[in-house]
Amino acid sequence: MTPTMPFSINPPRPIRRAQRGLTLIELLVTIAIIAFVTTAVVLGSGAVVNSRMRGAASMISGAIRIAFTRASATSRPNRLVFDIENSKVILEETNDNVLVQKGDATGGAEAGTPEERDALAQASRILKGPQAPRARFTPVKALGFDDPDTSGGRSLGQGVKFRKVETAHSPEGQASGRAYLYFWPGGQTERASIQLMTTGSQRAEDGISILVSPLTGRVRTVGGSKSMDPLRDDGSSSEREERAF
Repeated sequence: MTPTMPFSINPPRPIRRAQRGLTLIELLVTIAIIAFVTTAVVLGSGAVVNSRMRGAASMISGAIRIAFTRASATSRPNRLVFDIENSKVILEETNDNVLVQKGDATGGAEAGTPEERDALAQASRILKGPQAPRARFTPVKALGFDDPDTSGGRSLGQGVKFRKVETAHSPEGQASGRAYLYFWPGGQTERASIQLMTTGSQRAEDGISILVSPLTGRVRTVGGSKSMDPLRDDGSSSEREERAF
């Protein structure tokens, strides 16, 4: 008998499927889609921030009108506090007389922050003789439209901050700390420019400026960072405007 050879069955080799890479057209289409989506996201986020900045400008304009009207209605000096570090606007009032002094850290009122106390202490060491008492301001709740209590101030909103605040008693402007805009009974305020910007922006033309007239409290909103209007020198400026610097 012829010996039988062992029978072996080799397992079938796996069939290799053809592999192909992306064609040049597919790659270009993919890049175009990614670029389109990225641009849409960037532009969309920028539009949201710009909308918030316009909303903040509208809120400040409304606060100026409230303070201007309220000072006459209550026969009390009012002021808006622009908390630059915390991007907030606060409305305050006082029963005291207010003597606004040009170049004064608080405009003539009591100090509200440690930095202001240090500045006033240094100024008192330089000045000699009796000094007028400083007015004490307290927050009020009249700044909100829907909020029941706005004594802590109203925020500018996410992504919006102050670039600089110029007032008649601080014409160089402030970019840190607190800035103040005063309102007196009888319908008078200071010249002012409240300049807003988006967080991270460095271009002056990207911002918004709220310009305040001292006689009427009229507010103008303009694009970019614009300094406050100069005093008129055409003989039509009244004594009230001169006293408002």
